[in-house]
This record gives sequence, structure tokens and C-alpha cells, in this order.
Amino acid sequence: MQGMMQDLYRTDYHVHTERCGHAGGAARDYVLAALSCGLSEIAFTDHVPLYFLPGEDPDPALAMARSELPGYVEEVRALGEEFAGRIDVLLGLEADYAEGHETALQEILAAHDWDVVLGSVHWVKGDWIDAPGSGKRHEREGTEALWGEYYRLLGKAAATGLFDVLTHFDLPKKFGHRMPASLARAEAEAVAAARAAGVAIEVSSAGLRKAVKEEYPAPLLLKSLVAAGVPIVLSSDAHAPAEVAWGRAEIIAAARTAGAREHLSFRKRERRRHPL
Repeated sequence: MQGMMQDLYRTDYHVHTERCGHAGGAARDYVLAALSCGLSEIAFTDHVPLYFLPGEDPDPALAMARSELPGYVEEVRALGEEFAGRIDVLLGLEADYAEGHETALQEILAAHDWDVVLGSVHWVKGDWIDAPGSGKRHEREGTEALWGEYYRLLGKAAATGLFDVLTHFDLPKKFGHRMPASLARAEAEAVAAARAAGVAIEVSSAGLRKAVKEEYPAPLLLKSLVAAGVPIVLSSDAHAPAEVAWGRAEIIAAARTAGAREHLSFRKRERRRHPL
């Protein structure tokens, strides 16, 4: 009986708030949406302040200001108290990896008691890899160069030990620019880095809403990660309440097809396993 109940353990491990500047809706409405979807828990994982760029608020359209972080933490904790017994509300963060700025990120992470920390690579070769208009970089700088650098940075991010979960493992495909076959070794090295670090990866429905029309990671890549023993979490990367748990059936099917048989949840950065 206990195992049957665990099969219904429903999570969304990648949810933003309006504080990041490119999401909408009150945080409380995300929790209500999660309840309506029958989720067992929801992890708020808004974007870390852009600690690796100068200024208090380097880009208000991409991340919260440094001064907003304590308010974010307080809001999520308050929601956790309000909805206790109905749904678990987790305090998380999507933390960009920026090479050479690891100490600054460590200080941010040490300041609060997180449930889960997602590790992301968005800043590649001095600019964003996925912001509006970033697709043009592939024509200017070359798809091979961008993918190669992305995977190098993702491997370094895994090795820091700062993150519990790596997000959108093949993010450069967002605008439809697929990884060149010549970079198969770079991809394999990133998979090996994730395995060696003991970090999980997300299976995210967000790519299904993008130009590429494919979940993150792609089917063959996800199969390689699962075969390597890398565990998974389930994510929507919601930027609006209506996106909470969006595409859940599709990503579960993708994970099962890749060979996954369980998914993770977290409390105070300690992982728990659940049948998929």
C-alpha cells in the first residue's frame, strides 16, 4: 500500500516568481495552481541575483536584485507555513554558474537554508545563451563554438559541488540549433561530470514550449544520463501559474522511455527517492 501511495508523489522542481522580471503572477497563485494539479510539493526556484555582473540590479528583466533575495526567502517560507498539511512548499534557487565567481555564489548559498539548489549555465562566452535574440549568436559565433563552451561550463558547474540539480542539460538547442555531431565527446564528458559529481538533472517540459519543441534533455541524451546512473527530478520551469506541472505526462513518458524508474525530491538539500 505504501508503494502505491509513493507512485502518486507529484512534484514540480523548477518554478519562478514575478521577482525575476520575466515571470508573472503572485507566488501564492503558483501554490494554488499546484494544488489544483494534485501536486504533493512545489519548489520555488527563482533566479539568483546576477552576482557575477556589476551593480545592484544588472538586468531587472532576467533576475531579482540583490536586495530582493531576503524578501523572496521570507515569502516562500510564509507560503510554506500557510499551506502546511495541504502541499509542501520548498525554498529553492536557480543559481547560475559563472566561471571564476564561485566564491561569491558560495556566500549567497550559505546565507539561507535552502531545500534545493538548481545549477544553470546561461552565461556563455560573455553573453546569454537563451535570452530573447540569443539565437542570432549561432549565426555570428558558430553553433559548434557555443555548444562546446556550454558543455565545458556545465561540466565545471557539476564539479563545484554547489548544486543539487543541473537544469536544461541541452539548453543551446532552445531556438532550434541542434548540437553538431562533432561535439558528441563534449556531451559525453558533461554526462560523465554529472555522474562523478553525484548531481541530479531535471527532465523539463519547458523545451516543449520553445521553438525547439522538445523536452530537456533530448531523448537520446536523457537515455545516456539515465544509463550513467544520473538521477532525475521533474520540472516545468513555470513562469506563470498556468505553467505549473505543464507537460507533466509528456516528461514522465520521456523519462520512462529513457529507462528511469524513480525521481527525486529534496528537503534541506537531502534527497528522497520516489517511484516514477
